Amino acid sequence: NGRWYEPPVSFTGLAKSLRAAVHHSSPIYVKRNILASTFIPHPWLSQQDFSRFVLDFLVFGNAFLEKRYSTTGKVIRLETSPAKYTRRGVEEDVYWWVPSFNEPTAFAPGSVFHLLEPDINQELYGLPEYLSALNSAWLNESATLFRRKYYENGAHAGYIMYVTDAVQDRNDIEMLRE
Repeated sequence: NGRWYEPPVSFTGLAKSLRAAVHHSSPIYVKRNILASTFIPHPWLSQQDFSRFVLDFLVFGNAFLEKRYSTTGKVIRLETSPAKYTRRGVEEDVYWWVPSFNEPTAFAPGSVFHLLEPDINQELYGLPEYLSALNSAWLNESATLFRRKYYENGAHAGYIMYVTDAVQDRNDIEMLRE
């Protein structure tokens, strides 16, 4: 569009993936909760905004704080701008709020702080450190949904036996089936 850069991965996809599997979201929330519990609130940054800032950083590999000014031009607070909708502008020090393509709003130049998890392939956006684990989380989600749908459709014997033991004996499995 010529005004901002798009991130290298879908932020909407990352947001949906957060709750794909319990073992994916739990560590992220634990990290956030530990950091939030040790945070000492500042007149410019509340506990809640810090918690949002940390969660954005852990989920998206990017977090944004916008300076809010008083009528006299002094900074009165820092407010989290949700990473899912914040984009880095083509112009230096310009960021955009883009909840949809037909309503972009530019932040005042120099008013946004961008914390990013460095990426070796580009320097405009960060990437979350868990990116390589997403295939496993998605596979786990798909397997769980499949078992749930199978159980709910009634085409079973009243239970689901899920065997994952690597040293299972074929004869034992046949006996269980009978």
